[in-house]
Amino acid sequence: MNDGDPRFAAWLLHETGIDAQALGANALMRAVAQRAAVTIAGEQQAGIPPAWEAGSAVPCLVIDAYWLHLTSEAAERQALIDALVVPETWFFREREAFAALARLGMERLARRPGDVLRVLSVPCSSGEEPYSAAMALLDAGLTAEQFGIDAIDISSVSIAAAQRGVYGRNAFRGDGLAFRERHFEAVEDGWCVSPQVRAPVTFERANLFEWLAAHPVRYDFIFCRNVLIYFDRDAQDRAMGLLRACLADDGMIFVGPAETGLMMRHEMVSAYIPLAFGFRLPNEGELGRRAFAPHFSPAPAPVALRALHTAPALTMTTAASMVPHQPLQPSLNTPWMKPAVPAAPSRALRAPRAMASASAPARSATSVAATPPHETLAQARSLADAGDLDGAHRLALQAAHDATEAAAPDADAWYLLGLIADAQGHPAEARDHYRKALYLEPAHYEALTHLAVLLEVQGDRDGAHRLMRRAERAAPPTPRQGGADV
Repeated sequence: MNDGDPRFAAWLLHETGIDAQALGANALMRAVAQRAAVTIAGEQQAGIPPAWEAGSAVPCLVIDAYWLHLTSEAAERQALIDALVVPETWFFREREAFAALARLGMERLARRPGDVLRVLSVPCSSGEEPYSAAMALLDAGLTAEQFGIDAIDISSVSIAAAQRGVYGRNAFRGDGLAFRERHFEAVEDGWCVSPQVRAPVTFERANLFEWLAAHPVRYDFIFCRNVLIYFDRDAQDRAMGLLRACLADDGMIFVGPAETGLMMRHEMVSAYIPLAFGFRLPNEGELGRRAFAPHFSPAPAPVALRALHTAPALTMTTAASMVPHQPLQPSLNTPWMKPAVPAAPSRALRAPRAMASASAPARSATSVAATPPHETLAQARSLADAGDLDGAHRLALQAAHDATEAAAPDADAWYLLGLIADAQGHPAEARDHYRKALYLEPAHYEALTHLAVLLEVQGDRDGAHRLMRRAERAAPPTPRQGGADV
């Protein structure tokens, strides 16, 4: 079997916008082999061994026969898509976005009494995201009549699972699970979502491009997370054009951490809510400016950083056309707003300042020399949290220097230096620091993803794509708690 058979890659790109390479090495052809085993093996066709099964060498005649079957049967095209689209999600994933939805949704309805809040989840996978949005709005005090959520996905298997609404343990992660007691009923094979949560959510199996083009509805909030990174550049551009067209003038789109660079390339402006990855349309004064533009000197605006070794916050470097926003302080005392894992508070850094000297900081005559590198690094993070970028830079550099002297170089110190340089508007220095972190720890997930975003914004799409593929392989495993999953 030819792992690079261009027919299937071209079909997948045309059908879904997905770049086959973004799925991982040979993933498409493995799925083709599996589907060919189901549909072609055993058929008495000339030259095709009737006992052939997936996992053995695939005869070229089998591949050719499957290609004819794929192109002539709509059901098989859907089956291959279902085999390729394997959802990995859970309730209140990146929950800061849902806290932002709840707060901003309440504010919007307070300004426009009588309106109905419109939310789109695309792709919705097996339903955890749109149901999380519904729970967030209900917990905020809205009624099901005050909002509607449209949820679409290209996978018929995912839509069927979402409509069934029964979830196993893997859909509930972290320790903030009180929402499960409020909104789910325990059943034999998991937990079933309540009718109240189901009521405002409408599911539909559809292609993102076709559905958006055919539905001129303007949405107040759009969740389009962790799918654009799998599209090739042309498909990304088409998708962004459609998403922008259906976003309300004062609406917000939430994307995945790795997609922030893409949003800025399309001149979307960060809503600047730490760790929510929310973006809005630019106003008239911001048109033509990119949210990432090191040559542009904007008014001071904060840049969010996240604690190391948590899910990466791919917040971009400078905040050139970002509008400052106060860090999210939800007044809702709901458990799902708590971090899924113990973590430091969201990082709110202040405006860029002059870059500190790149030389190692002088040791003080007191306790600095005796401070272990990991403690110095923790102090650097604390200063970064407080907005003291210069101080954070000095301590992070000291930590890196001390760790090297102790023959235990620390990739985290160089990664933090990269984040600080990003925040201060020094992309070249940030790039060098991220690369040094990756030299010390080639599978450093956060350094891989941040450097990928930096390269994407600078126009090196191939370099960014290679790094994101490495990041996918280096991604920390998600905790599984056992039990059946739906």
